[in-house]
Amino acid sequence: MRPITDVLRDVRRGRAVEQATRMTAEVVRAVDETGKPGELTIKIKVKPEKGGGSQKTITCEVKSKKPEQDIPEAVFFSDPDGDLHRTDPAQSEMFTEAGKSAPTGDAGGGPTRMAARAG
Repeated sequence: MRPITDVLRDVRRGRAVEQATRMTAEVVRAVDETGKPGELTIKIKVKPEKGGGSQKTITCEVKSKKPEQDIPEAVFFSDPDGDLHRTDPAQSEMFTEAGKSAPTGDAGGGPTRMAARAG
């Protein structure tokens, strides 16, 4: 019995084998990158000659399903208008551009803050 791999090498001068080899490597790389399963399908159709006889037409189809990389979640904050922001618009910034503390309304963090915490 002739091995199917030999027949596949004869389909269009080995194009099916070349395509399956390339696609296998792509699926394996995607599996390595994502940690998810992938798939390669080789479909062979055999059609008889019209009216019978020994002639057959072979069609070979190679398909792959490569796993996709997940896009990680991202945290956003909404404002009253329904817009999304990376920083909370309701919270004042702790630092300004030059790394200086942002104004808090209490220059030294002195008695006003302490009194507010105690009371």
